[in-house]
Amino acid sequence: MELSRLVDRLRGELEGYTVAGVAESVGRVGLAALDREQRAPAIRHACALPGRIPLLTRLLLLGHQLTEEEYTEALPTIPLDEAIDAGFMTEHIKAAIAVRPVAIPERHGSGELLIASDLGPLQDCLPAHDHVMPVGGATKTLAAMTAFDASQHVLDLGTGCGYHALVAARSGANAVAVDISERALAFTQFNAAMAGLTVETRQGSLFEPVPEKFDRIVANLPFVITPPEVRRVIGTYEYRDAGAEGDDILMEVLANVGNHLSENGIAWLLGNWLIHADLDSPTFATTWSKTIATAIGNREAWIVLRDAVDPAQYAEMWLKDTGMTGSAFTMAYFEWLKNIAAESIGFGCLTLGPQDGPQRFEDYRGSMADSFGDAWRNRHLAASEDDALLATHLVANGLVEKRLHTPGVSDPWHISLLGLGREVPVSGEVAGFVGACDGELSVGQIIGALSGLLNTPVDEMMAAILPSARELIGAGLLVEYSS
Repeated sequence: MELSRLVDRLRGELEGYTVAGVAESVGRVGLAALDREQRAPAIRHACALPGRIPLLTRLLLLGHQLTEEEYTEALPTIPLDEAIDAGFMTEHIKAAIAVRPVAIPERHGSGELLIASDLGPLQDCLPAHDHVMPVGGATKTLAAMTAFDASQHVLDLGTGCGYHALVAARSGANAVAVDISERALAFTQFNAAMAGLTVETRQGSLFEPVPEKFDRIVANLPFVITPPEVRRVIGTYEYRDAGAEGDDILMEVLANVGNHLSENGIAWLLGNWLIHADLDSPTFATTWSKTIATAIGNREAWIVLRDAVDPAQYAEMWLKDTGMTGSAFTMAYFEWLKNIAAESIGFGCLTLGPQDGPQRFEDYRGSMADSFGDAWRNRHLAASEDDALLATHLVANGLVEKRLHTPGVSDPWHISLLGLGREVPVSGEVAGFVGACDGELSVGQIIGALSGLLNTPVDEMMAAILPSARELIGAGLLVEYSS
């Protein structure tokens, strides 16, 4: 790709090509269809509108062919023959890559980035084996957990299109992006140039090109667990499958990540792993975390199971991603089912520190709030001794209480606390305790007051409240008061 020579002009030409501009260009129905990776309604709406932004949307987001006159109107300072020569356009006046405006979460400073990637299903193209993905659901999930500060040394491991490295660089961090794919690093550099940011890129496998330590590590790894027998049928897709046995890539990263974290470092990872229990098995609740627990040892960690599927669902999902059909699909499907060595596969968010410390394993498959990952700062408080916890002053973190009543009955039959995308059922005593957590009284003082009010011995009230308080602290729904 020779896109770098177009950067300055493209930056000017794409002014106004924003999230709002795209939404207006494709309309409400078209926007909803895009979430399903269907482009026809969006193209139809954009074709009916005048102006450059609908043309840019058709060209760069939807992979739609323009006429020469439409192209000149859309990108007047970039002659078509130059765009073709740079690998930006094809001779059929269609984009050779996709460019999409992406909103940045408020936790990362808001605003937008223009992110270039390879053409995919949305543009009616099948992914090649060196395909570079756009910003998708997994990327956004990981972004909801991360946070960067100026002057931090940040590693984006398996960077792809470079999104996390760009977000880190926007915060003033020194961002290093690593990928085994030369094409991915080229997209990262192009996207950084478009944003006016500096990101250092290094090519190599996992930690091989980065011997130093980092303050923050972000890793959206190629985590798809594809049996070797299936790869012989469909090939190896770099963006999703690192070509390893089973979940070895994730386990290797978990075993080595601590060696690359600074004293107060944090690593955020996404990954798939094999679970040796059926989804509906009574042993699933105690089995899903065992492989991860073995890999991380005693390292401080917060492991969240975000989803789990059976091998058939897993094979179908990733085979459909290749666009494979007919007998080839059937052959690969049979091989997948025959050779995957587990009863189910988990997908999760993994947060780790540099040394031994508190661990939290959580099966949470609900909607995830943008500040979900902030609960990491509570790990030591949730694991503290009773005396230390009783002396702590707590406040609720954006909690809403829900009570369900049967008509005519005064007492609720269900109480739960909602926050950060979670709903946590609690007892009446715990709800009363949380209601009093405004920072003025310590945990011990609140429990003492409730003990007197409900005429219950203090030790019984502690036993009723402290386990739930620890759970709420670990989930980030109760935080230490800061005056």
